[in-house]
Amino acid sequence: MCPNCRAFITTKDKICPYCEVKVAPRAVDRMGGDLLGGLIPSAQFATIVILSLNVGIFLLTLLASASNGGGLMNIDIYTLLRFGATSPRFILGGQWWRLLTAGFLHGGLMHIAFNCWALKDVGSHAEQEYGARRMTAIYLISTIGGFAASTMYGLLRRADIPSVGASAGLFG
Repeated sequence: MCPNCRAFITTKDKICPYCEVKVAPRAVDRMGGDLLGGLIPSAQFATIVILSLNVGIFLLTLLASASNGGGLMNIDIYTLLRFGATSPRFILGGQWWRLLTAGFLHGGLMHIAFNCWALKDVGSHAEQEYGARRMTAIYLISTIGGFAASTMYGLLRRADIPSVGASAGLFG
């Protein structure tokens, strides 16, 4: 539909044949991709790398969890702790690296599916807006900060609750 005269025009028209006003590109063309008809913008490089790390590490934990009785929908907690999940006792024990590694671990198929979907959408927009370096820095710093807050919450509650997931980085 022409934005000026509201006449019906084709998607190939660049100029309205009725009022001769230039027609802006369609939303799907502006978003830069055809994934789901342009509803989800095509991902940038850093987003693809983070998604690949998440999926790759999930597959590794899935294989390791199979020997401990875990399954596709539920990775067992011992495997997650072995791969770097956060837990107040480990963090206080000097294993600060867990604040970062926990952001690449997921507890099951639905967990990683929803986080990857959100990362594909939010990460692409953030990377287009801020660039790959800044988006990666924001994501990693948010991951560390989110799991530090989660650890502090566990300490306040005096509970040794492990946590994993890309949600901390996504909220950043």
